[in-house]
Amino acid sequence: MGSDAVNLILQQKPARVLVTINRDGETYASVISREIESTFAHTTKILTKLEELGLVKFEQDGSDNRVKRVALTSQGAAAAALVEELSDVLEGKKSKKKKGVVIKKKMKAVPKKPAGEFGQKLEMLKAQIELISKEELEGKKSISQEDYLRIGRRLGPYRRELRKIMETGGKGDAKKAGALDGEIEMLFVERKRLRG
Repeated sequence: MGSDAVNLILQQKPARVLVTINRDGETYASVISREIESTFAHTTKILTKLEELGLVKFEQDGSDNRVKRVALTSQGAAAAALVEELSDVLEGKKSKKKKGVVIKKKMKAVPKKPAGEFGQKLEMLKAQIELISKEELEGKKSISQEDYLRIGRRLGPYRRELRKIMETGGKGDAKKAGALDGEIEMLFVERKRLRG
């Protein structure tokens, strides 16, 4: 990795991609694009460059060849930690120093997140699900095949994200994620009913 990597990482969107994956763990390009407020195409272009540099890796999600999860490599996790540390220093937050040298934090793999860790994310997911319901289904007597497919494309990434929270979150977060997943299931039933 040389100056190309440094130039890429010091740009806003790629830095935010690394920080988002570091914070959320394995996730999806569609979720990242929403988090960093970027188009899906631009986000996948950034992820491809980060993969070429050995900072992220893609893993197939189940039997669907089209859906891939994105995770940081160990080098990517180290880069993300440094980006977060740089951000803290620039924002005036305290950093641990010893004789003018910043002490690096050791990275630990945590299989389960503490209770309440996903609270903000769950609120965002709930708001998005409600918005999709209102925009796509509310007050409609029927929907076209195009509408049917679009609704599935819009809800699918949220459902995968909720299932990830159910697997890795604390009890309270997993319960909330399960309830939201149930809401999505009801939207899928309604979608099917309106399609006829």
